[in-house]
Amino acid sequence: MRAGLVEKPGGYQWSSASAHLTGKDDDMVNVSPLLEIAGDWRDFLSENVSEQERNDLRQHERNARPLGSEHFVETIEKELGRMLRPQKPGPKKKHR
Repeated sequence: MRAGLVEKPGGYQWSSASAHLTGKDDDMVNVSPLLEIAGDWRDFLSENVSEQERNDLRQHERNARPLGSEHFVETIEKELGRMLRPQKPGPKKKHR
């Protein structure tokens, strides 16, 4: 919507908005984690969302890191067997 490609949030075929608006999982999206955070998705997409919530979502969109509680992120990390939280930048120390 921000880019002017569609008029309604669920209109863009590559967006998860449609699944979140209906509250039903599809082949690509499990809606429960985000709906647990955001609650009513229509309300979340409306102007009733705080600027901080909007900024958090946009930041996680850009960096492709999961948005959720520590427990949520830890669970995903365990499931995937990899770290998803930001690590200390720079080269890793070599062990001798």
